[in-house]
Amino acid sequence: MSSEPTAIFVYGTLKRGQERERCWPRRPVAIEPATVRGALFDLGPYPALVEGDDTVGGELWQFAPVDMPPTLAALDQVEGSAGKPNDLYRRVIVHCQKAEGTASAWTYLLARTSLLRSARRMAPDASGVCVWPHHSPS
Repeated sequence: MSSEPTAIFVYGTLKRGQERERCWPRRPVAIEPATVRGALFDLGPYPALVEGDDTVGGELWQFAPVDMPPTLAALDQVEGSAGKPNDLYRRVIVHCQKAEGTASAWTYLLARTSLLRSARRMAPDASGVCVWPHHSPS
């Protein structure tokens, strides 16, 4: 049995209602709100998550184990995470807080941290959670 996660935490353009929602190659078995620890930045057309101490809100997409390899392969292409030095993001395992407990999940952290020089850090909202507010164009 594999110990790798069967869930993916997303915080930006891959969430439901966002412009890249259609990039998911397989259907999840469940989607639920979740948070992770980090720092969230607004890069304009998309957000960036980096290590930090804020609470960052997003969605936890749970998949059947058989659907994880093709899903991760497709999202690695979408997110520019091929394990190369010039990648935009890098895929890592994070611990998520859900309504009922915790879960391990894959997520994409910004690899090109030089982009943060021109980015705006997202401040926590009234509930103490940092959320990227952009939505897909109508």
